[in-house]
Amino acid sequence: NMEIYWDHIFFANDLSDPPFRSHSLSPCAADLHYRGFSRTFRKGGRYGPHWFDYSKVTTGQKWRDLLGYYTRYGDVLPLLTEADDKYIIKNAGDETTIEFNAEDLPALPEGWKRDFLIHSVGWVKDGDLNTATGKMAGPLPFHGMTCYPYGPDESYPSDIDHQNYLKEYNTREVTAENFHRTMLNAYEE
Repeated sequence: NMEIYWDHIFFANDLSDPPFRSHSLSPCAADLHYRGFSRTFRKGGRYGPHWFDYSKVTTGQKWRDLLGYYTRYGDVLPLLTEADDKYIIKNAGDETTIEFNAEDLPALPEGWKRDFLIHSVGWVKDGDLNTATGKMAGPLPFHGMTCYPYGPDESYPSDIDHQNYLKEYNTREVTAENFHRTMLNAYEE
């Protein structure tokens, strides 16, 4: 398992020092729901990078799910307001739609354009069967862990605040039943 840190983005066409302005926006709405999978294709030929066509979606089972409890569908805005150990646990095909209110941003100077960067803190769980705990959504990662998977001397926080988060948000149980049914149907066809 791996944690990736992206804390810098650099882009330059030349070495000039163009003026810029930075403003922060907080999300005003966030909804977790099932969407499915965008069509993938390779841009630039057979060995080009993978690209995704958001307008073309399939909704069937694509691979074996990690077993465990995931965040229930609906409003998840409270899980996006802080970089803490209370986060959205998404399954394959899930989508989070996040809205920002940009009305209070200042007008742009003439000739300028606006770009947006999203700062995100989280983890990605590898579902490879050769990965430690690769069959399960848990154990849940947390900011104070020294490694992942962590040993018996560490655990996800168990205070009342974190227990309430688990009970309120992570109520969607994913089992192997859908995957088994999909495989059985494919075999029978």
